[in-house]
Amino acid sequence: MDWTKLTDDPNNGDVKRQVLAHLLAMRRIETHRDLTAFMVDRVKGKRVLDVGIVSHAENYFAKSSWRHEHIRQSAAYCLGVDILADLIAKLKVAGYNVAAVDATSDADLGERFDVVFIGDTIEHVDNPAALLRFAGRHLSPGGVIFASTPNPFSRKFIKRMRRDGTALVNLDHMAWITPTMAMEIGRRAGLELSHYHLIKRDPDNPLVRGMRQLARKIVPIELSFPDFLYEFRQPERA
Repeated sequence: MDWTKLTDDPNNGDVKRQVLAHLLAMRRIETHRDLTAFMVDRVKGKRVLDVGIVSHAENYFAKSSWRHEHIRQSAAYCLGVDILADLIAKLKVAGYNVAAVDATSDADLGERFDVVFIGDTIEHVDNPAALLRFAGRHLSPGGVIFASTPNPFSRKFIKRMRRDGTALVNLDHMAWITPTMAMEIGRRAGLELSHYHLIKRDPDNPLVRGMRQLARKIVPIELSFPDFLYEFRQPERA
């Protein structure tokens, strides 16, 4: 949905209501697995470009939660990229298929991919539209981009703000990316936001799971999910 084709006023009430309906229709909610398990399934047997793989520091490589390891194990072929050249060099020595690349640049890696995954990176960069243009440039026909990012309105962040008195978060963050912002960044990058996913595995305990399901019916559902996962595609050509 391109709001600029309907109005030149980004605060037009009628158009904002149309955008709201459009966003709610594209929202997907999943509670039986976590975000990593979701992505492992989506990349299975595919050619994958994984953007922002370092996850801040070298000590993350040994953690079981390091998402790139799970993605590369599931994909048929995986190239990981990051701007932190020293750590990329260490991963190369360890046998990883990686490259030091600025994923907001005009670079073309000369390869095309079924899936581009941008894991918790879009909130760190100076130019998120350039990041999506880089991702779109590397898509195979019919390919898809997934971009995960924190949800600033989740209970997780609200609790921290109550505790600290202000929103004290990752010191390298440049922005929050909410669904309307994701839609606009995609539009400026020449991409369409096709879905956005709320993913968080509910506990196995039936009582706790039931209480969470009830809470999601009482309060805005997005309060319960600490991350957004945005799904972008190339627009269909007329």
